[in-house]
Amino acid sequence: MLNFILPLIKNPITSLIADKTIGAIQHHLEVKKIERVAEIEAAKTVQVQQIISSEKSWKDEWLTVFTTIGLAACFVPSLQPFMIKGFEIVKSAPTELLYAVLVVYCGSFGLNVMDKFKK
Repeated sequence: MLNFILPLIKNPITSLIADKTIGAIQHHLEVKKIERVAEIEAAKTVQVQQIISSEKSWKDEWLTVFTTIGLAACFVPSLQPFMIKGFEIVKSAPTELLYAVLVVYCGSFGLNVMDKFKK
């Protein structure tokens, strides 16, 4: 058996094939490393853009102002009939609409609160 393997290992064609195979594997690994670095850089860019856009966004502030005005109006005697009528309308609204409003508020405030707790 050894008589068969030894000449095969010393054969220049076997050596050439081994070199090409090892070179292809090394090249593939280098390409993968470059791709990973590019993916990491792209992810960093996206995260920075999200942070910048969220700092310039007034969405949370408008939701806070709207909610505060709505709750404060419940305590103003001249506005109470309008608030009662408004809550009756909201009561008769489809459940899906209420879920959509809940998703907007949770998405806006919930993510910001989670980010603050992570820091």
